[in-house]
Amino acid sequence: MHPAHPNTSCNVTWLEGCFNLSNEDYNHNDSRCAAIFWSRTSSSVLSLVGCLFAAFIIILYQKYKALTGRLILSLIVPSIVVPSCCLNRDITSSPGCKITGFFFQYGILSQRLIVLSISTYLYLLVIMERRYRYLEYVFHACIWTVAMAVSLVPFNDKLYGPAGDWCWIMDRSDDNDNCSRKKGDAYRFGCYYIPMIFILLIEIILYTFIVRKVRKEFVGVEAVDEERFEWYKKYIRPLYYYPLMNIILAIPTTANRVQNLVNPEKPNFILYLFHSIVFPIWGLCYSLLFLLDEDTRRLLRPLRLCRYAYRAASSINLRSRDGNVNEPPFPSPIFPSPVPSLSDFAVGAPLLGEHSSAQRSIYTTPVASTVAMTSEVEGNYVE
Repeated sequence: MHPAHPNTSCNVTWLEGCFNLSNEDYNHNDSRCAAIFWSRTSSSVLSLVGCLFAAFIIILYQKYKALTGRLILSLIVPSIVVPSCCLNRDITSSPGCKITGFFFQYGILSQRLIVLSISTYLYLLVIMERRYRYLEYVFHACIWTVAMAVSLVPFNDKLYGPAGDWCWIMDRSDDNDNCSRKKGDAYRFGCYYIPMIFILLIEIILYTFIVRKVRKEFVGVEAVDEERFEWYKKYIRPLYYYPLMNIILAIPTTANRVQNLVNPEKPNFILYLFHSIVFPIWGLCYSLLFLLDEDTRRLLRPLRLCRYAYRAASSINLRSRDGNVNEPPFPSPIFPSPVPSLSDFAVGAPLLGEHSSAQRSIYTTPVASTVAMTSEVEGNYVE
């Protein structure tokens, strides 16, 4: 293995000395190193546990059949990748660190783009009062394609490797004759800072309009318009706080990155400590928003969880060896009867049964005019 910055004439900060384990001249006994390492590890483990449990609940109770559930599940997937990369201890110039840096960049970009998609969806739903049938496909095509394209760019100059306390885009080029940070800073700006600032600004603008409209038209309407309030609970409230959480969590990480850009030779311990705690824990915060939702909390009773888990296991065991599915003697959360068609999954249909004409008309109907249809479709609007 090669050290992160083989040229010993380069100025090495205490932070690089913590984690560049391939160079014996670095000091690994600094108490600041232990504080950052254990805070990062603890946050990553908690985030992984929270994300896996939230994904389990979404799958067990088939919440993925609604667009809100699928968006949350999509957000949880990269939220599992990011803390997994933070647990990597091989912070050297090895191939493993370079691959970890790529997945780390891909995960954080995907996270931010999915939250931006949630903000856009809420804006269209609340402000424009429209829902579009193929919007979900547009979201996914843009999210994963853009995140992949941007994440591949640093490979052009082999800049993935040790970056402070994890593997990411290196601040210096992996070159014995070059101590300059200009190239690494340019890639960090182009592939992370500028996109993140742009995304945050859009989210703040959209969320400001959303909050004003929700507070004006939905808060306090429960007593006077029960149907409209139920619609708000089902389609707006589950996603309402995700953009706000994204904005709040971006504050300490952005502050540390700005300080690191202004004075890279003197990293601030307090800012790095908060960064190490907050950055891996985004997934845990997203999971808690989902698990603490009123509708989800009712599903977390131990007896109900055990019953549904037993039914799920039983329905899976009923699959015969030739691939056929025998009908279970009770409703199954994994293989419901009748089995939904592919179109049902694609548009976020109700759990059972066919769509009515009233349901299908919602694709091109303003939200305000669909509220009155609640009793006809039992509150299950097609998304």
